[in-house]
Amino acid sequence: MLATNTSNLAQRSFAAVLWNYAGAAGRALAQIGVQVVLARLLGPQIYGQFAIVLVVMGFGWLLTESGMGTALVQTPKLSDEAIRQALGGVIVQGSVVGLGVMLAAPVLANIFDDPALTGPLLVCGPLILLQALGNISGSLMRRGFDMKRFQLIQLTAYVVCFGGLAITLARLGWGVWSLVVAFTCQTAAILIASYAIVRHPLRPLFRMDPELRKFGVHILVSNMASWTIDNLDRAVVGRLWGVSSLGAYTAAQNLARGPATLLSQSVQSVTLATASRVQDDPERLRRTYCCITGGLALVMLPAFALLLAIAEPLILMLYGDRWSEAVPIFRAFAVAMPLHVLSAVAGSFLWAIGAVSKEMVSQVLVATSLLVCFALASALSEPLAVAAWAVPFAYALRCVINFSLIVRRIGLTPGRLAGALAGGMLLGAVGAGVWELTALAPWADASLAIAAARLMLAGLAILTVLVLSRGRLLAPDLRAVLHARLPGNTIGRLAGRVLGL
Repeated sequence: MLATNTSNLAQRSFAAVLWNYAGAAGRALAQIGVQVVLARLLGPQIYGQFAIVLVVMGFGWLLTESGMGTALVQTPKLSDEAIRQALGGVIVQGSVVGLGVMLAAPVLANIFDDPALTGPLLVCGPLILLQALGNISGSLMRRGFDMKRFQLIQLTAYVVCFGGLAITLARLGWGVWSLVVAFTCQTAAILIASYAIVRHPLRPLFRMDPELRKFGVHILVSNMASWTIDNLDRAVVGRLWGVSSLGAYTAAQNLARGPATLLSQSVQSVTLATASRVQDDPERLRRTYCCITGGLALVMLPAFALLLAIAEPLILMLYGDRWSEAVPIFRAFAVAMPLHVLSAVAGSFLWAIGAVSKEMVSQVLVATSLLVCFALASALSEPLAVAAWAVPFAYALRCVINFSLIVRRIGLTPGRLAGALAGGMLLGAVGAGVWELTALAPWADASLAIAAARLMLAGLAILTVLVLSRGRLLAPDLRAVLHARLPGNTIGRLAGRVLGL
């Protein structure tokens, strides 16, 4: 009986992972499409206003939720009483936090020197509670491995309730309220649909088990640290450079970070599980790290090198002429995102080998250096286009710290690490070099058709160099793994012949 249950659990876990990845990919694509349309309709000022709303709401949600959702997922034996306790805690905390946000709305609007923010920030109060209540039902779905319906609800609510409604209202001239109303509709739809599936108890219990509270506090502290690192820069940019510049910063960040976040989260979940299983075998751990890092470098470095090269035509094509301020900012993020993914993967290996505290220290140092650089740039009256280069500097610092920790903790030589990265770096240089060389051609101009042709030539050059290298650009560890695995099917054998494996 135990074997059957274990097998069933493994099957459900695998299916949940697949649906989780599919849902994340679907939302990433949907967000790019929706945000491009909204950015063209609304412009940087309104986009920046909503970015501030999301920062305030995200902070309030963390305080309200306080790890209750994660506690419901992690608890060994789930009972109605535990659900009622989590519900009661969310209601009390949400009411206090929501009221505090509503009272602070005029002050927050004044901090960002934009009185028009007062109304949207007032709405944040009840929205924070609504979001946290929806997380109770969503957490119960995740506990039950019901990721298929969970992801479908998330995707449908975003596309229909947020995307469709926000675009409609933006066309009608609702400004920032088009985003606030659409986000409210999306939140309510998720709450209703999730509850309709799980039907959990609705009578709150305001007495909480000490263990549940203790676990929630630990999760809250961890989540607050991550939120600060990922979001505090937006608040600082909005305060120092203004709401309109924050809109350009947010648009550039979202466009660059979407694919990078999807890739890093997908790979991190795999690397953490894999590294945890081979942590007692140092050579296998080194080989696994070099394979994953080398594979990521081959994909990311050429891709983001091309994004760096085509920043101006890409931003102007997607967002329009009003977003020219986002072009140099996007270039900074195109440099930063590969560093972000590589350092995140190194971080997951550090978690697996028990160096969580050291990796957290590196995140704190990165956040601190980023804020110091922003403050210094503002004091020197530098434009945001210059200050944004603090982002790749901060991520490069985190890369150096995490790489040095990995080298020491698993006995990886710097030369072996450099070998894993070298192929991707060369392909990135080839792509960027061809892009720049084609700019010298007599037929080159600023049209989109010419930009597309130059991009295709750069991509073709990358593929040509990869094929002609006959596998020599692949890290030795990655080449050995592919040589053993690719012949398993027809497509793999074909790929192996193309790559010279």
